[in-house]
Amino acid sequence: MPPIATLPMYDWPERRAEIDARWARLRDALRAEGFDAPGQLTRGGDLPSLWLSPDLLIGETCSQPLATVLNGRVRYVATPVHHARGCGHGTYRSAVIRRYPGADMPVPESGAAVIAPEILTGRLAANEPGSMSGYVTLVYDCEDLGLPMPAQSEILWTGAHRESIRAVSEGRADYAVIDCVSWDLARQLEPASSEVHVAGWASSRPGLPLITSLATGDEEMKRMRRAVMAAMEAVVLDSPFLPSRLPDRRP
Repeated sequence: MPPIATLPMYDWPERRAEIDARWARLRDALRAEGFDAPGQLTRGGDLPSLWLSPDLLIGETCSQPLATVLNGRVRYVATPVHHARGCGHGTYRSAVIRRYPGADMPVPESGAAVIAPEILTGRLAANEPGSMSGYVTLVYDCEDLGLPMPAQSEILWTGAHRESIRAVSEGRADYAVIDCVSWDLARQLEPASSEVHVAGWASSRPGLPLITSLATGDEEMKRMRRAVMAAMEAVVLDSPFLPSRLPDRRP
């Protein structure tokens, strides 16, 4: 099978051309380093299957899967640097949003969570149980702060950050945690974001990593990292994910 590449995490419909251009730069840099990079990204399908494919040349994932279902089954390459409010050098954090427009809470200067108990009242909307930025970060912060978390059966699972924003704006849920890059995109592209505001901030976490299959050897990894650094702003983190505190549901 030919090599595959996927950059799905911020691939909103309105950004397809931008993501394609991002891939074109990375593709050309990979080819310059001797890799048989595909002309087009692979879109759609089951993400865990793509991430675990032996044909994966390079892909984008979330740090929680990297700590759990992908741990030891893929290789970490690098972490792209984003510049949305709340991002650091290879880190990001989630905004806690609530319904009704209002002044957004500024991003805290420290990386610690700023979450008042009252903003966690009502129903939580979350994209999926395996998402660091949409669910797990809140679990960890609530545990550290001694705050209660709703049972998973009481959560409105939406499948996407954008859908969580819509759920809160429409009153189907009362709050959600949205990673700061998705929140920045929503402020630009999603009308529902005007009906909610940032009421708190979760802790800073390692950003979304790029991965490759276990078939990529050490010398190839050096060339792959050179290509990534040539194509985009990125950093190789010593700790690209947090050890998971949740039960291992590895298939």
